[in-house]
Amino acid sequence: MRKVTILGVGPGDPELLTIKAMKRIEECEVIFFTGSLISDEVKALFKCKKIFDTSSMTMEEIINETKKEVEMGKKVCIAHDGDPFIYGAISEEINRLAKEGIEVEIVPGISSFQLSASLLGIELTCPGGPQSVIITRLPYRTDYERRLVLDRNSTVVVFLSIHLINLVEEQLLRVFPPDFPVAVVYRAGWQDQKILRGELSNLEKMVKDNKITKTALIIVSECLKYTGKRSNLYSPDFVHSFRGLK
Repeated sequence: MRKVTILGVGPGDPELLTIKAMKRIEECEVIFFTGSLISDEVKALFKCKKIFDTSSMTMEEIINETKKEVEMGKKVCIAHDGDPFIYGAISEEINRLAKEGIEVEIVPGISSFQLSASLLGIELTCPGGPQSVIITRLPYRTDYERRLVLDRNSTVVVFLSIHLINLVEEQLLRVFPPDFPVAVVYRAGWQDQKILRGELSNLEKMVKDNKITKTALIIVSECLKYTGKRSNLYSPDFVHSFRGLK
């Protein structure tokens, strides 16, 4: 069968790989991956495999090399950091592989925003706080308008924009008050990860003081401070089909 697996390998900590991802890594003979975005600990799992570091490759080159390996009967994986469904460009890979008659299996992975929430010890939706999550970025070197999608009543997760931190802070301050809680997580799941907390008015300074210029995300949310409100679901006064009044 002409088939390729697109594989989410998580944000950096190899213990966060899914069971299915580990199984596919063990099974495959050839792995394509972006070396600069995948930790040494995860790359160590690729030993004894034929590897292609795609950092300097175009999409055309990746597809051509993938096709060659598949045609030789090899089991091929294309590994993406984090979860491939978020800023992973997999739709282009899938469509190009389909044109070559190659079927694609996709194995999701844990995203850096999920690990970041875990490292911060917060929910992204919380009682008395936001009930929605926005994943956004400040487009750069693209045809998109350079604007974040923001909502005052949502948790906002900003990807791929830390190098434009002055513009990020400026746009966030149009929607959120200066004392609004914010966090920055640098290289979540890597050995040198950093976790920063502060207020929105201090965001740019906090980032620059720590010399962070890439591989970090920003979380803006009331959930970063405990609201003190309890969940209705577990309240003794809240009745549902599995629990009556206490």
